[in-house]
Amino acid sequence: MKQLYFIFVVVLCMATGCGSKKDASGDSDQHIFQIDSVDRVTGVQRMQVSRTNQDIVCNGKKYRLFIDRSPSDSLKKVKSDAGIFTDNRIVLKIARENGTTLFSKTFTKQNFASLIPDRYLTHSILEGMVFDDEKTSNSKNIILAASVSIPMTDLYIPFSIIITPDGKMTMERDEDMGDLPPLQGNGIN
Repeated sequence: MKQLYFIFVVVLCMATGCGSKKDASGDSDQHIFQIDSVDRVTGVQRMQVSRTNQDIVCNGKKYRLFIDRSPSDSLKKVKSDAGIFTDNRIVLKIARENGTTLFSKTFTKQNFASLIPDRYLTHSILEGMVFDDEKTSNSKNIILAASVSIPMTDLYIPFSIIITPDGKMTMERDEDMGDLPPLQGNGIN
């Protein structure tokens, strides 16, 4: 009798645990854009904080790379049909193997302003930055990939950030991008 009661309880637990329907699209708070939080009063959306701390090699020399992306309330908010978004700051630090600093800079989308049409700059955020291992392995320079994007869309502008062995920086728009499509008048406020 105890076994029958135990089996009944197990079946009941399984039936109640598996009986709830789950949205086919998954968690409604999870977006491709990595939204970390939405302010319930203002509706402002913020991306997740992202930190990378890795050892890299360029031209046979070892370096320590640190990238920190954080939403910044001091930057102007970006508004679109998808909502209001906090822009990001990205801190990039590269140290030599002996611990001395090769390069250190804090980036905002304004650092890319000369490479982006004004109509996109107003409606975009600095989305991310990563080490480009493939391009670096074919170069004497450390190369990072960065992107400025219109939030919650697949519209972004990729950039290469090139750091020379003596710590000088240049930035260029990715040549594979081509021309930017026109913005829709009702798509962006």
